[in-house]
Amino acid sequence: MFEFRQLRQYVVVAEELNFRRAAQRLHMSQPPLSVAMQNLETEVGTQLLDRSKHHVRLTPAGVVFYKDAQRLIQLAQMAAERARRTGLGQQGQLRLSFVPSAGLDLLPGVFKRFRQDYPTVHLQLTAETTTRQLEDLRSGEVDLALVVGPVFDARGLQLVKMHAQPFAVAVPASHPLAGRARVRLRELAAEPFVGFPSAQGAGFAAAVQAVCQDAGFLPRVVQEASQMQAILTLVAGGLGVALVPASMDRLHMEDVVLLEIADRRPPRTYDLVLASATTNDNPVIQAFVSIALRMSRR
Repeated sequence: MFEFRQLRQYVVVAEELNFRRAAQRLHMSQPPLSVAMQNLETEVGTQLLDRSKHHVRLTPAGVVFYKDAQRLIQLAQMAAERARRTGLGQQGQLRLSFVPSAGLDLLPGVFKRFRQDYPTVHLQLTAETTTRQLEDLRSGEVDLALVVGPVFDARGLQLVKMHAQPFAVAVPASHPLAGRARVRLRELAAEPFVGFPSAQGAGFAAAVQAVCQDAGFLPRVVQEASQMQAILTLVAGGLGVALVPASMDRLHMEDVVLLEIADRRPPRTYDLVLASATTNDNPVIQAFVSIALRMSRR
């Protein structure tokens, strides 16, 4: 079978219809070019060029071969460009899983920026609890997960910590504290809490325990729910108060008031972490992580 180099040479000869000019374009001497075209015709099995002392013309077979050779060269160039873009993380697919609360404030801006910078990358998105996200990472179901840290079992995972996220206190609209804008955590020591189950998100549950302990008490959890919106529903029903991501105020749920935490030291925050499998070499992962880190610092 003929070589790809011969295809490029033939296209130049077909465009110039002059071996001298074609050889100049190809930065080679004329005799080797003539030999290459003869070898090409032998490989193809038919005459492609009608040569004489005064002209070079394409035979009918040569016209057909010229058009197909152009397509093959264009396809090869496209294949090289697509491979290059994929290697740079500029093309391909990213399967991303995230905790739903991050979709309220952080992720929309990240998605917008990522779409601007990488318009040809397809994002496949799912919203899950941290426990399920880590399972999907290890099984290869997703490439990257935005989880609540800390991740206690980080075997086989690459972790990138993002900017800390603030807590807020959710109370029923009928609660005595609902008329306040801010509250100190120690004022909640005697309150029943609606909590997040550790089995579904050990990092978030541990963070809630830690900030309450720093305030001098352990929360008395009377109800649990594995989705933040469900937690707010239980709070709205008067079953307790809750520590939730401050971004939940964007839901504007009826009968729930979100209060800012007045305590500043230590900061009343929890961690968001970008996690990926160390064996996953998808170059889009690093592209997304870089943008997410930049946007979270803003």
